[in-house]
Amino acid sequence: MNRQGKEKCKVCRLIRIYVICAVPLLIILYLKPEFGVLKGVLLTNIFATLITITFVATVGWKAYIEFWKPYREKRQKRNA
Repeated sequence: MNRQGKEKCKVCRLIRIYVICAVPLLIILYLKPEFGVLKGVLLTNIFATLITITFVATVGWKAYIEFWKPYREKRQKRNA
């Protein structure tokens, strides 16, 4: 709850997040900075690797939540 005691508006929160992410990105795209560090690096490969790591992490996390954690809790109840 915010200062006035009202619940936070979900649309307002979404707009704030969009502005926080989109405005800096638009500024960077408009200025077109040259990064010497990125010369010769394929951004497509970096992006594909990032997506793969995120996918593997998500599947691992879901497997932990769905299978391993309930099994461990059930085993602890049985042993207690």
